[in-house]
Amino acid sequence: AAALTGVYLAAFGLSHPLAKKIGAWPSVYTVTAATGIASLIFGRRR
Repeated sequence: AAALTGVYLAAFGLSHPLAKKIGAWPSVYTVTAATGIASLIFGRRR
């Protein structure tokens, strides 16, 4: 749970600079996809 919290916080922090480069909604989609993939990877380790 702590690792996923870290992934979420990192994605939130990176989404703002990323939005300046690629736009707001593409940035949201990108970090959402990355967080979702991380959830699948970390969730299956049990």
